[in-house]
Amino acid sequence: MMGAMTTPDALLARRRIVGIDLARFAAILGMMAAHLVRPGTGVSAVDDAASKLIGATVSSTSATTFAVLGGFSLVLLSRSMHGRSTGRMLVSILLRGLLISLLGFALEQLNGPISVVLTAYGVAMILAAPALLMPSWAVAGIAGVLWLFGGAVNAGIRSGLAPLPASPDLSDVVSRFLLDLVLTGHYPAITWVAYMLIGILLARLMLSITDRGALRRLCVRMLVAGAILYIGITVAGRIVRMRPGWFGLPDLGERMLSSGYGAPIGTDFWMLLIPTPHSGNPADMLRTVAGACVLIGLLVLLFDVLALRGGFVLATVRAAGAAPLTIYTAHVIVTAALQARAIQAVSTGEATWPVWYAQGLGILLLQLAGVLAIGAVLTLLHRRGPLEALLGRLSGSSRRRTPQVSPAAA
Repeated sequence: MMGAMTTPDALLARRRIVGIDLARFAAILGMMAAHLVRPGTGVSAVDDAASKLIGATVSSTSATTFAVLGGFSLVLLSRSMHGRSTGRMLVSILLRGLLISLLGFALEQLNGPISVVLTAYGVAMILAAPALLMPSWAVAGIAGVLWLFGGAVNAGIRSGLAPLPASPDLSDVVSRFLLDLVLTGHYPAITWVAYMLIGILLARLMLSITDRGALRRLCVRMLVAGAILYIGITVAGRIVRMRPGWFGLPDLGERMLSSGYGAPIGTDFWMLLIPTPHSGNPADMLRTVAGACVLIGLLVLLFDVLALRGGFVLATVRAAGAAPLTIYTAHVIVTAALQARAIQAVSTGEATWPVWYAQGLGILLLQLAGVLAIGAVLTLLHRRGPLEALLGRLSGSSRRRTPQVSPAAA
């Protein structure tokens, strides 16, 4: 049960976890890189090389890490509301998820180049919230079922979907929208709930540790085991992509390991066993969760166990990571506006595609500078992100101020 998730003397329970904020920052930066540095005709050699590197490393892993950290945040959020009734706590979290989904839906109306994750993120939060009341073995069991069978269900349903008629009824549009949210969309809940459940389990495990040596060992295991799995699955996928005949598979070219856009590339059994990015099949989920564990384990080890200091720079990055909703929303709005301006410039002959402020390393670095500027302001003002603060007030889940206990004192 929820009350058994940690002990009063847990090592990390009395302070904000630096490594988790930094992992959020890294996840958002990875998604920004995947959105802004893309391959295409006319891109520079540097941008083309960068896009290939990003596609092979952080393209799908960043979104998975964001979802796993969402489960971590659910546990932290529930504990920040300690003393409230279980019903009130759940209602607050469910309202929070609904508000995040509505924000995501509003951002989608900008029709920018980004597939907005917040709508699905909020739905996954709503569906995962009851797991906070379950024992860990039950949470692990549900996550395991979703991991093994979610991709196959997703692919089977998606393959049988007929296109909407040219003039669909409102009921058809709504039902398809809901189906996409839960099963067949770019970020289907059937996949994202599993990621959040894994985050819940990781949070319970980390927050229950009372000995610094035990936390160090856990982080090292996450780092080593995660790296072995991530590298092994990635390399195996590349071998299959380059030599499909060795395994008796058809040569699908780039499609074999290009984005699955939320579902496996087909219903054949072997298509569930190759790590197609953004497919939600067992291989893809195992690989990206392993990547998330590497990042979380490394950052918690460095900044919470070994207590590395970084002064104002670290505080700035940490503040930005603690404001993911604000940062992500600003990124989507700015990117949509710049994309619209670039399209207009190309259509009038003012520029040729790709336009530097809509795509490439240059605009990624400029947006990163903007993110760090937001983090610096929040650090100097000792404030939360504005959207995080507003969401807390509207949902009734504002976190109590907690003392920032140093690792040495914890």
